[in-house]
Amino acid sequence: MNERQTESKLEAGGLLYKNHLAMVGLMGIPSQPGVGGRLFSAVAEAGIHVELIVNVYDWKSYDYVILCIKRETLESVLEIAGNLQKEVGGEALIHDPDIALVSIFSPDFEESQKIAGHMFKTLGDHSINIRGISTSVSTITCMIEAGDLGPAVTALRRAFIFP
Repeated sequence: MNERQTESKLEAGGLLYKNHLAMVGLMGIPSQPGVGGRLFSAVAEAGIHVELIVNVYDWKSYDYVILCIKRETLESVLEIAGNLQKEVGGEALIHDPDIALVSIFSPDFEESQKIAGHMFKTLGDHSINIRGISTSVSTITCMIEAGDLGPAVTALRRAFIFP
């Protein structure tokens, strides 16, 4: 990436965001092969598109899985996740019906740590709490409260140079 910095602005490929989402989390699931496959197969069979997946292993034999889905599918996903939680056990099933995603992308993230740090700092400086993070080869996505989406987009547009 031909990274350019101007007046504390970093260059990136673009800004994407989605609103009207909900989050469902299976917390403290005993770590075992196939649980994720069962969850995502059931969600897919119900025709539900998953916008974001985050999985964390706590090194104490438990997994924590967070899904972001369209808000109108929340009840269906809660039922699917609740059934799986009953089958495999787990500490809690959590949800939030008012989530948004904001992403910065670039086809070449050679300096992704600079972009990620700048993105996270910008959101924090504007009192926007990041509730989850997911990255790929070309995208950094933050899960935030839906009410913070407008201020987040404005702040990121001021902090980055987009084409």
